[in-house]
Amino acid sequence: MTKFLILARPIKPIPEKANVAGSRAQWLALRDEKGAEVYEIIEDNGAGFAIIVDVEDHDEFMGILFRNPLGSWGEYQVFPLGTLKGEMKAMQKAGIF
Repeated sequence: MTKFLILARPIKPIPEKANVAGSRAQWLALRDEKGAEVYEIIEDNGAGFAIIVDVEDHDEFMGILFRNPLGSWGEYQVFPLGTLKGEMKAMQKAGIF
């Protein structure tokens, strides 16, 4: 499993055609289906989201982003997240300790 933090925000001003409700529904469905942590970004008036999700691989992750109904009216920042256990293994392999 690979964990990512996604910051999904609409461009400003939000175009009338932007499907904010569809985007919200997708993120909430991801919470129900995959146990993702989903938070609304308050400064975006409920249209922006911070999502932490575990995926099997990068292809699954890209599918999630491409399905977002906000589409080209959204801005995305993506951060890969590690675990302490994984970082410990990496440090041991690197000979740090």
